[in-house]
Amino acid sequence: MSEKLKIVYIGACSHRFSIGLFRNIVAMKEVHPLEVSLVDIDADLLKCVHKILVNMARKYSAEIFVESTTDRRKALKNADFVYISISVGAQEAEWIDIHLPLKFGIPQNTGDTVGPGGIFRAMRCVPVFVEIARDIKDLCPNAVVFNYTNPLSCLTLTMRTIAPDLQVIGLCHELFGGMKVIQEIMRINGYQIERWEEMDLIYGGINHFGWLLECRYKGEDIYPLLHMRWKEYYRTSFYGRAFNFYLLGKHGLFPYPGSRHVAEFIPRYYNYFNYLQSPFGINIIRNVNELDRKHKWAVIHFYTMSRDWYIDRLPAPFKGGEKALDMTRDWKNDIPNKYVVNIPNMGFIPNLPEDCIVEIPGYFKNRRIRGVNVGKMPSEIAELIKPHAENQRLIVEAALKGDKTLLYEALLRDAMCAFIEDEEAIEDMMENMLFYQKRWLPQFEDVLSEEDLRKRRWISKEELMSKERALEVKYPPSEELKNKSWPYVD
Repeated sequence: MSEKLKIVYIGACSHRFSIGLFRNIVAMKEVHPLEVSLVDIDADLLKCVHKILVNMARKYSAEIFVESTTDRRKALKNADFVYISISVGAQEAEWIDIHLPLKFGIPQNTGDTVGPGGIFRAMRCVPVFVEIARDIKDLCPNAVVFNYTNPLSCLTLTMRTIAPDLQVIGLCHELFGGMKVIQEIMRINGYQIERWEEMDLIYGGINHFGWLLECRYKGEDIYPLLHMRWKEYYRTSFYGRAFNFYLLGKHGLFPYPGSRHVAEFIPRYYNYFNYLQSPFGINIIRNVNELDRKHKWAVIHFYTMSRDWYIDRLPAPFKGGEKALDMTRDWKNDIPNKYVVNIPNMGFIPNLPEDCIVEIPGYFKNRRIRGVNVGKMPSEIAELIKPHAENQRLIVEAALKGDKTLLYEALLRDAMCAFIEDEEAIEDMMENMLFYQKRWLPQFEDVLSEEDLRKRRWISKEELMSKERALEVKYPPSEELKNKSWPYVD
């Protein structure tokens, strides 16, 4: 490793991550001098984000050399770190992810991790991650890879499968939001706590379905306070986390990701029969149009920010937000600070499958990530997690092989699909989704034609075009299933 660290950022035009990450890069002077190589497939927008980072570095006297390219292999040569935040198909594909399953009575409030949307997002992204993994193995095999792309678990597992020796770590910020809620509860109950990081935490599970196992502050267990007050926070939907507090009351532990993510792992609480009533205040379904508007606004903003006259308005350096730069610093200096990481389960949670990616505390030692043994999950929570943890491998294999049989099996094992208890409907939904997303799924060769699909439960293009038509459920589940839907069961 040379004195100057090299970071490659793949997906540098990401409207959700790029500017925040740039602020972190400029702020973290402990890792300067720094070479940053920005990579994206959008050459025009890449020129803008390149200039933004150059101007930020110049304005704040940061010793950063910036290059940008659409040639990933050129950028990866001799990289020390690779950050990834990409989206294959973007909002056009996400529209299908969300609205086509709804035609079969499967609502998704997020659709990027589990459910049909999460699984098809994996189908689109896995081939690209295979290429990235092979390039890293060839050009910078000792690089540390931080992946932010969803479905985080499956894509981290993909890279670990293609190149087992690579140090690939999935990063997610859901813990931060959940712990800020706990911090606020402590504050209003008399604790003088300024930052949630002051607490001693043990947590575990899988991405977007993680649970707070232990929570202590200055040696004091905070869980008795949470157990005493959970009903109040459930009734008032404290910080929009009614579902989290409901599950705390039911299972004894607090799930820290946002309610919208957690609900998709346990569909009896959020499903066709109740989603219009927004149970627990959970969104009805993901608003893809709003995501598209935010992306287009960000693109316009990027073009504006890249102009010379904007330099005085550029955002200031900031060490908060995501933790990639903090972890880069700790790797460089061999500092064992703990972070929330997604890595292979090597006995860290003994009652979850070893062949899965778990979300646990981790730290660097001798520049290798080390997981913390968090122990067994409570059995009833482990039983909720296991089907999703076990499905990770099947999803990855289906995507790697372009195998419809494996894809169908993965969909059947998914909790949201299983809830409607109609295997033929799931198969027809799968065939429709393959048909409408085939341009992003080069590995699947036996996609049915429209003529063949019309002999099944068929969703026409017209039924997906407008928001009003896309929200219509065409093939609803049997009303007999209503009795397994919250609040009919508890």
